[in-house]
Amino acid sequence: MTSVLLGLSLATSLVVLGAAHRPRHVGATPLDHATAIRRVLSRWSTTQLRRQLDHSLPDAIDLVVLAVRSGLLPSAALRVVHPHFHPALRAATAEVLTAVDRGERFADALPVLVQRFGPTLHPLVDGFVAADRDGLPLAPVLERLAADARAHRRRQVDTMARQLPVRLAVPLVVCTLPAFVLLAVVPLLLAAFASLHR
Repeated sequence: MTSVLLGLSLATSLVVLGAAHRPRHVGATPLDHATAIRRVLSRWSTTQLRRQLDHSLPDAIDLVVLAVRSGLLPSAALRVVHPHFHPALRAATAEVLTAVDRGERFADALPVLVQRFGPTLHPLVDGFVAADRDGLPLAPVLERLAADARAHRRRQVDTMARQLPVRLAVPLVVCTLPAFVLLAVVPLLLAAFASLHR
């Protein structure tokens, strides 16, 4: 979480510094700077949302598999387990279930998930649609998707673990360099200046 906040503050600082050093004759206004900062923050929040979704998706699919294996239809299974989803996924599935309650067909309401989260949920939606329209068994498809999602999450965790030393390098340098300067360089400089005044 600290590295995320550090990255966010660094991105905001770069945008502000880049805007401050832009030549005045370009005609940049404070509104342009605010728009650039909002764009950076929006891109960062979208990345964070997709990362959280990738992390929580295998558990969500496993919950749906349990509900389907217990004998529920796909829409009923989703209705039972969606309160236990990640908040963003919960809001999207609540929108799907609200559309179903209004009389829309379950298969026709599902594309909202793909529109909201992108192609990550496309296989899941395709499995639900095939089960609803054609009566195909849903549990084997979802079990395969859950296994793929777990493998994807494991690869992401491994990648983040490999990136950790690089991410910790900046805080480490920022924290240790001032201490090194104060404890090693400054006393030497003071001793040198004191010897010059004798």
